[in-house]
Order: sequence, then C-alpha cells, then structure tokens
Amino acid sequence: SELSFPPVDKVKHANLPKRKVSIPAVFQSHTHYKQVFKAALTEQLNIMMFELAQRLHNALSKVDISFYTAVKDGQSQSQGSCAPLCNHMHPAKLVMVKKEGQNKGRLFYACDAPKAEQCSFFKWVEDVHPTQTKSRPSTVLHDTKSIGTYLRSQKIAVYEECQLLVRKAFEIPTQRYSKFKKFMNTPASFDGDSKPKLYLKLSRKEHSSLYSKDDIWVVSKTLNFDPIDTFIASSAFFGPSSNNEIELLPLKGYSPSNWRSNMRVHALLVCNASGELASLRNMEEHFNPSTLPLIPYLLKMNFSSENTPKRVNKRKFTPPAMSLKCSMMSGPVSSEVAMAVAEDMLQRFSLNPDQAASLIHVAQMMACDNPKPGEEQQSFPITIIRGVFGAGKSYLLSVVILFLVQLFESSEATEGPRATPWKLLIASSTNVAVDRILLGLLDLGFEDFIRVGSIRKITKAILPHSLHAGSGNENEQLKELLGLMKEDLTPAEKLYVRKSIEQHKLGTNKTILQQVKVVGVTCAACPFPCLNALRFPVVVLDECSQMTEPASLLPIARFQCEKLILVGDPKQLPPTIQGSESVHGQGLEQTLFDRLCLMGHVPILLRTQYRCHPALSAIANELFYDGSLIDGISEEDRAPLLEWLPTLCFYSVHGVEQVERDNSFYNMAEAHFTVKLIQSLIASGIEGADIGVITLYKSQMYKIQNLLSGVHSEAFEVKPVQVSTVDAFQGAEREIIVLSCVRTRHFGFIDSEKRMNVALTRAKRHLLIVGSLPCLSRNRLWGRVIHHCRGWENGLQHARQCEQQLNDILKSYLESWEEEEQRKE
Repeated sequence: SELSFPPVDKVKHANLPKRKVSIPAVFQSHTHYKQVFKAALTEQLNIMMFELAQRLHNALSKVDISFYTAVKDGQSQSQGSCAPLCNHMHPAKLVMVKKEGQNKGRLFYACDAPKAEQCSFFKWVEDVHPTQTKSRPSTVLHDTKSIGTYLRSQKIAVYEECQLLVRKAFEIPTQRYSKFKKFMNTPASFDGDSKPKLYLKLSRKEHSSLYSKDDIWVVSKTLNFDPIDTFIASSAFFGPSSNNEIELLPLKGYSPSNWRSNMRVHALLVCNASGELASLRNMEEHFNPSTLPLIPYLLKMNFSSENTPKRVNKRKFTPPAMSLKCSMMSGPVSSEVAMAVAEDMLQRFSLNPDQAASLIHVAQMMACDNPKPGEEQQSFPITIIRGVFGAGKSYLLSVVILFLVQLFESSEATEGPRATPWKLLIASSTNVAVDRILLGLLDLGFEDFIRVGSIRKITKAILPHSLHAGSGNENEQLKELLGLMKEDLTPAEKLYVRKSIEQHKLGTNKTILQQVKVVGVTCAACPFPCLNALRFPVVVLDECSQMTEPASLLPIARFQCEKLILVGDPKQLPPTIQGSESVHGQGLEQTLFDRLCLMGHVPILLRTQYRCHPALSAIANELFYDGSLIDGISEEDRAPLLEWLPTLCFYSVHGVEQVERDNSFYNMAEAHFTVKLIQSLIASGIEGADIGVITLYKSQMYKIQNLLSGVHSEAFEVKPVQVSTVDAFQGAEREIIVLSCVRTRHFGFIDSEKRMNVALTRAKRHLLIVGSLPCLSRNRLWGRVIHHCRGWENGLQHARQCEQQLNDILKSYLESWEEEEQRKE
C-alpha cells in the first residue's frame, strides 16, 4: 500500500486496474482496521495515477519527441528544431485552440514574436507533419513548451519547465497569499522547526479555481516522468501564492539529496484527493482506543474482557478498550429520566410507530445505567435508522436532537458540569442534508445551534446561525457576505444575509460556538481549525449510506464520539468513488452503515413514506422494497395539479442516443420534448419551482439547460425549474418530475436499481417519464415501470400524438400573453 506513479512499461498495454482491497465486516484490532483502510485509500489514489500515466504515455507515443533528452541538473538540451519557419524566418510556436467550437483542442503553428510584432503565419499541425507511415508518429515536436501545449490539448494537466524551490523555515519571506490559501495543513513535524519547505513555482498562471488544498502533484526531472527521477506530493494550501508558488508536502519518493533548490522540473496535476488524504490523516491522528471510546463497537459485536490484551506495556499504558465501557460510555441521565423525557416528546410531536421506536431506542442508548455483574449490556452505543424515501427522516432527527438537548440540560442540572461537556454534532456528506435538519430545528422553534461551513454553500435561512471558518480571513468573509447582497435574492434571503453580516461584525457566533450544544457541519469541514478544541460525545450522521466509511469516520474519530446515530437508506445511491471500479462489492463502496448491519446491528426501519402519490410509491414498493412500504398519504392528498396531466405517464419519444467526447450520452429529441412539456406546464399555471427535471446523464442535463435558457424568459418563468442528474437530486422532491432516460440502444447505468429508485421517488404528484419505448421495454426493471404506466389512464402516450395538444396549449397561452402585453403598453 505505497503510492506510486507507474512507468511506461507498466501502463502501455494494460487495462485500468480495478480495486481489489476487500473490507471485512469485523476487525481483529484497531491496527488491523487502519491497515485495511489505508490500503484501500492508497489503492484508489494509485488507480487515479495509473489512469493519468496511461493517458500521458499514450499521448507521447503519438508524437515524435526524439529531440528531447532528459533534463539533467536543471538544463535541457535540444537537437535542433523541427518547427516550421514563420514569415520572419523564425521557428513558429505550437498553440492550442481554446475557443469553443469544432476546432477546440486542435493544434496549430503561429508566429512566436511578441504580440505587437507577430506576423500572420498560421498552419494546422497536421498540415506541417502529414503522416508518412502508420508506424511513425506524424507530428514532430521541437521543444518542451510544444510538448506541454500538445499534452494539454489531450486534457493532461502538465506544467513544463517549473522551478523547484527548497527553503529553510527562517528563509521563507512573509508573502501575502491569495484568498484561496485558507489554512495550513502541514504535519506536526513541519511546525515550529527549521525543516526545509518545498515550493513549486509554476510555469504559467491559471485561474485559482483550478487548484485546491490536497491536490496530488507528480514532480519529475524528466518529461516522461521516469519513476527514478519523480516524487509524489500534495498541496498544502487552497491555491498558489501571489508569485505563483505552490507549497508541496512530499508523500512518496522525495529525498532532499536528489532535489536541490532552483532545479528545473516538470509537474503533473493528478487530481484533488482531499477526501482520501483527510481520511488517512484522521485515522493516523484520531483513531486511537485511548481517545475514541467507540472503537470496540466499530470493530466487532461479540467482545468480552477476555479479548483485551493480557500484556501491558508499562512505559506507554493504554487502558483496555472494554474498561471504557462503564466509565466513558455511560449516558447523561438514568433510564427512568430518559424514558420520561421520551414519553413527553412522543406526546408533543406526532411521530408514527416506527419514528417512536427510533426515539425510544435513542433514549435507551443514552441512559447511563450500567449492567450489573454477570448481565450483558443490553444497549449498544450505536443506533441505526434505515428510512425509505420521504419517511420524515429529517423531521425525526430534529425531534431526536431536541430530545438529546433536553437530556444534556437535565444532566447538567442534576450532575453538574462534565469533564467533556455533552454536545451533539450533526454531520453529513452534503451541505443540503445538514441544512435540512437545521431548518427542521428552526421550524420547531430551536435556534441554539451553530452551522460551520463555507458562506456560499450554506442555505440563506441558516446564515445568521453560521460561522464561516473555511472562507479565508475575516475581511474576506465579510466581503463575500456583502457580495451576496448584490445578487438576485428574495426579500427574505436579503434579511438573512443582512443579519449574518451584523453577527459577523460583532463576532457573536465565534463566541457562541464554544457554548452551544448543537453544531452542524459537513464531513469535509470537520478539520476546520475553529473546531479543533471541541469534543462531541454524540454524533448524528445523516445520509450515511451515501458516504464511504473513511468519510464517516471524520466526525466520529476527530471529536471522540461516545454515542452514534446513523441514518440512511442503502436502497438509494451509494458513495461515489471517482475514477475506479471494484472487482467485488466489499471495497470503499461498502459504507459504515452497510458494515455495521453485516456485523449484526439491527437497524430500526422507517417504512411509511409521506412524499409520493400511492400510484408512484407502488412502483418503488414492488421493485425495490419487497412490498414493505406503507403510504402515509392518500390519493386525495396528492390530487392532480392539472386535469390533462396524468399522475404517471410514459411519453415514448422516437430519438437517438448520441455520445459526447467525455463518454456522456444525450438525446436531442428527448431534450426538445422535455422543454416543450415544461413550457406547457408553466403555460397551464404551474410554478417553475414545482417542476424538477432529472436525467441520468450530465450531457443531457446541459442540453436541456441550454434549451431552457433560450426559452422566451418573459413569457415563461423557467429559471426556478431545477434540472439535475440523479445524484444531485437525492434528498430533494418536487410536485412534478420529468425524467429523461436518454438511451435508445443500450441500457448503461440507467439499469442501476439504486439510481432508478432515487429517480422514481422524487415526485409528489406527477411522474412524467420521457424515453424510448422499444429500448426500455426490453429491460426487466423498466419493463415493469412501463407496465405500471399502462395501468394508469393516459399513462402511455406517444410524443408525436400528444405534441399537438402541447402546441395548442402554448399557442393559446402566447396569444393571451401578447394581448396582455399590448394592453399594458
């Protein structure tokens, strides 16, 4: 499990490796746990580097770079130039077309003189070097700059001819870094000593948004990135300094004796690995039995004191994991008090039987009663809640949080202050999920919380309760808030931003953070410095079935969690693992939620859905939930918004799937029909904010967004219509959902059960599916969806037949609108 950038012979004729590391359901020790996850995360990063190395060497094999000799001692040598001569009779430079259009990415030769003196010389690279034989590369590149330009045209982020700077700590000038340098993340060994620091002075300036903290960089003395002369590093800051330098933290292959200061090097920007690197650091620094009481319960179910190590190292004594059970794992109040408060909450809030069972389970978990000698502990310090779509998970969590806060206050009143005060952290992988729970708390009248995060990612209503610890220094945060006031906001949103500006100037929330009992944060923001001194004995992890286990561990381990509440639905989207596939299902895609259930934890099921019309929920109930769903709303509650609009309909469109350069599919016939359908809905009086468009491919999303942007904006208020991929729509809902399936030949991942489940369960009243009837009918799952549509009145329509009806609606509406406009004049 070592990081490596592979050489040409390893990648030349090889397939992209698949992830092989398997994660067991139970672990022998915390050391075993760390070893397995370190191997899994390192393997993932290595596959991403393999993919880039393969593209790099494939690209280099297609051009002639025979002039190039390895850069040694910072000097490159050239064996003459093969570039054509411009009108000045000087070698021309290689340039890449950046302008949007059919020639984007193509290479051409142009004059290399300063702009004011340039001649009009122009030649496409393929016209200069026509292919002589199939075996020989056609294009001859004459200098390292041309190689860099060519590689960038192949979408390889290379920075040729950079400068590597090595500085002792006392030599580092006090430079003003750009606003993207938010905080340092150097290892402890780098702090306060005179160890040299590494900087990469980039050879060209790019927009700051291209860089981030924890980017992986591969730095080499040679342009073919020979492993002997190459090291791997990560970036310490969010962006380059004002003089275009990036501080690097070596990860593998760096030896000070091989890399002297001012050396000329080449660099590849591989990817951003903030998730993987933050997880590795978190495990190394915080996954420790002496500070994390929950560890025994995360490793296995059936442990006893016999399993604790017999031999004790007296020089470094670590208490056996089980001794933590009684002292640190006890809850804030007795079971009598916990159950009394729970009963009171059940009276105050209308919870269904499943939700009530969840609250009772949390109450039992929070009780401090320890088992008598010889008795087994009945309650584990982990509660797992598995809720279907629209099951009121966020509402339940808001009630659970109010319940826990009441327990904390009761404990303080009777027991006095605790060494580690009772506090609760709400964490999730997405900002939307965290904010949804906090909005639920505001609805219940509870405001005593702080949301830590980045200004632009927090819901406006939560901004007055937030601390923007990830967004540069205080002046920059204030500028960002003032900038929000100039944007297109509703009056209510402006009020929230104004209140947030006042709070920011007073520094109120910074002070409150230390005192509040409830804090909301995304997993990615857990390492923010403002949280460093805090401990959260209770962690609530929402959408846990959508994040990898190492990501789930960020809030659990960092804040020394003692009691854990996990919420999710394994039937919905799994974690996204970028750039790699697994040979089995037990790799990083296996979540903590999955593994604890495999280990033997029994989740509490929330079976009642309150979102979809019963005809819509019936599809998911049959296909994905084995008939276990209960409808919490009736057909009358979800009556149709328009007489002519079916609750469930499949519109068969005769289109053709096409593929973009990035292998994403689109279907223009479906895109045009979808936009016409949206216009007809708005023309019939439906608000744009009530309509959502889900598509299974990003290219289709962009096509529909582009078509909508060309719609008559004054006549049709299409701006509030959300057009997203399935992944971006998880957790959201709309009155009407239009689902564009795109594919006409093959199924691709539209056949994924979890993806289908999310796509089919976002609509409250109307689900309108746009797709190819001949193609989708052949698929087992989609065939059953179409069968449901056929059973509904007007549930299967051919686009050509219903297009006339839509045209009539639009014609009538536009005539009325134009008359109204003329009357106004």
